[in-house]
Amino acid sequence: MLDALCKGQMPLGLEAVMIISDLLDDSDLKIRLRVPGGEGRLTRPITWCAPTEHMDPTPFLSVNSLVLTTGMGLNVRDFRTWDAYVERLVSVPVSGLAFGLGAAHRELPAGLLQACEVHGLPLMELPPEVPFVLVLRHVDRVIAAERYEELRKGWELADECTRLAADGHSLAEVLKSVANAVNARVAVIDLNAFELVSAGETHGGTARTTLRLPSGASEQFRLAIEGIGSDMVLQPILGPVAAVIGMQLSYTLASRSPLHSREAARFLEALYADRGEPSEPLRRYAIESGFDPAGAWSLVLIGSSEEVVPAKLRAVAWRARVGLQTTFSTVRFMEEAGLTSLLLQDRHGPADLLAAAREFFRDAPELSVVVGESANLSELPLTLQLARRHVGRPGVYPAPPADLAGIVQGLPSPGLVAMCQRLLAPLAYDGAGALRETFDAYLRHSGSSTKICEELFIHRNTLSYRLRKIEDLLKLDLTDGGVRATCMLALGIVAAPH
Repeated sequence: MLDALCKGQMPLGLEAVMIISDLLDDSDLKIRLRVPGGEGRLTRPITWCAPTEHMDPTPFLSVNSLVLTTGMGLNVRDFRTWDAYVERLVSVPVSGLAFGLGAAHRELPAGLLQACEVHGLPLMELPPEVPFVLVLRHVDRVIAAERYEELRKGWELADECTRLAADGHSLAEVLKSVANAVNARVAVIDLNAFELVSAGETHGGTARTTLRLPSGASEQFRLAIEGIGSDMVLQPILGPVAAVIGMQLSYTLASRSPLHSREAARFLEALYADRGEPSEPLRRYAIESGFDPAGAWSLVLIGSSEEVVPAKLRAVAWRARVGLQTTFSTVRFMEEAGLTSLLLQDRHGPADLLAAAREFFRDAPELSVVVGESANLSELPLTLQLARRHVGRPGVYPAPPADLAGIVQGLPSPGLVAMCQRLLAPLAYDGAGALRETFDAYLRHSGSSTKICEELFIHRNTLSYRLRKIEDLLKLDLTDGGVRATCMLALGIVAAPH
């Protein structure tokens, strides 16, 4: 059911296409227009015919019904009675009033003519030889034919969009076909009206209508239609294609989707845990996730730089995933608490991923987004781990090509680990670990006594004593730059998980 109501009309998408002027154009009905009504009233749609002789028929009427009456129950001369009658019809509002002559009135009552003029209600005169049943059948036949045509267009659009989805086209490309069909702007929005993806342009106004997409109870999405530039019936056209959009949306976004979640999550978890050359299982996981193990990779990590509502983080990540499908053939993801990892492959053209990411997250400056590139599968685990270490600062940034931790993680040799442990073993003789802690601070701060003492809350004399002790134990000259670099690497290798 479409939610938005057009002012004074049926819900957009349920209104009929037949209008008042269509009746006047049919010579067989011999209908004569006596009062044209207000501006635009003759183009008002007709939803059905309502024969009635009640003085107050409003309980039996619906918006845009065409009222048929002989005035049998209204054989009065008082203008006030006719005025109240027409006022009630306009309050529904009905599309028009067709008054049949012959049975009760030989001519239109003057009070009715005046009331319709005052309230702007179209008034039509039916000659005695034209029975109501002829008008009823004509209206029903026209509306049925038009609704059948709209249904046919709807299923043709659904077939076209199904073919696009089956051929691997993105959700954005499917929406583009929908936007072209209805000549309007269409967008997929979530329950908070957050827009994930859109296509088309607005025409003929700013009215907005939404149609619920079949996407499950837990993740409800809607298709928003803005600025439609015609009298097209939306419900028959968009009803069938809504199912196609809902299925592709689930394929693209749903966290339980087999292609995106189970295989992709297993692959990403293995990448985060990898410390050396990619194993055969890692290559197999890549293939099962739809990737080419021999190809190049791109990645986008989306995390929180501060307290962010989880729903917003997920919604923005969803929008990025949908948008990136227009640039990359393969987009996979893994969701964790406060972090979404995207892996991308098969880029279309020379698109700038960093620029695209900045556009996706323009309205979410509090998020931390890191963009990276990897030339091959051997490099990908370290690239992912490097990017993850830099998530936290607000904004969108490229991951650095390398850092010390990344270099250390790329050296997983057991012999190298044992060598570094033996080098640093003398510092472990004091159970409190003060010498190891001082040595680490000394190397990180490039020997700056002020920064070291501030961090460790010690006096300069204490620092000098500890440094002499470290040189004695390790039998090393800490004034040598090469020695300091070696020790810093050794500390990183020993500290890294193995």
